[in-house]
Amino acid sequence: MFQQTYELVLFFAIIVVSIISFVKIRFWLLRRSSEKSKSRFCSVDRSNGTMIRKLIHEIRNPLNSMSLHLQLLAEDLEIQIPSDHTNDLTRVQRIQDEIQRLDQLLSSFQRYANLPPLQFEVVDLKRVIEDVIDFNAPEAILQGIEVNCQIEDLPPISLDVDQIKQAILNLVLNANQSMDKGGKLHIRVILLGTLVQIEIEDTGVGIAPFYQDRIFDLFFSTKHNGTGIGLVLAKEIIEGHGGKIQVESQQHQGTKVILHLPTDLEVN
Repeated sequence: MFQQTYELVLFFAIIVVSIISFVKIRFWLLRRSSEKSKSRFCSVDRSNGTMIRKLIHEIRNPLNSMSLHLQLLAEDLEIQIPSDHTNDLTRVQRIQDEIQRLDQLLSSFQRYANLPPLQFEVVDLKRVIEDVIDFNAPEAILQGIEVNCQIEDLPPISLDVDQIKQAILNLVLNANQSMDKGGKLHIRVILLGTLVQIEIEDTGVGIAPFYQDRIFDLFFSTKHNGTGIGLVLAKEIIEGHGGKIQVESQQHQGTKVILHLPTDLEVN
């Protein structure tokens, strides 16, 4: 009986690893296809976005079932496990962790695929950024992060409020995650001619030099449970607004992300 249970656990492990690999490859191919279309404001077109949503739905349903069955198998192992196979419970936990990671990956894909075409409106960018800071405040307090914010008065600017909030929030959350033992988060916003410059700087762990050329690669993340999509999504949103994003980082000293958004973007 124990051998059968153990074989089922190994079977689940193989399936989970295979699904993760398949999802990553499929999503990468879809993104490459979308990039070739050279859409100005969104790299995932409507047809590919629909395909990704269907893919997520088809994977998530059996994934939930697998998670439940694996939990039952783990309970069986706790009862049946011989003394010389105690490490098998650890392996089961690792498989459960991988299932959770896959679920997080699917959630990230869903946010990416559901990114709608930009809806521009003339707004006060200062207020938009302050909303993001207010939303992040409870998390910053819990992590012992001191937030310092300096925002100049800005002219009205045409942008998609929800997507700009998402982009800036992604960057702020990245900063939070780099300071798990507390630190300082500086947000500075200034007007440079026809550009708004937004700086998001943390005192976290920084990025090793040999990783810095890869930070905008899909699926690349220096965090153990990172999906590698948040920064890619932020970059696409900023560039969709005719802006630019750059990252300056020193390992063990912190990271600064600099955004430039035009104040005179012409929207067709």
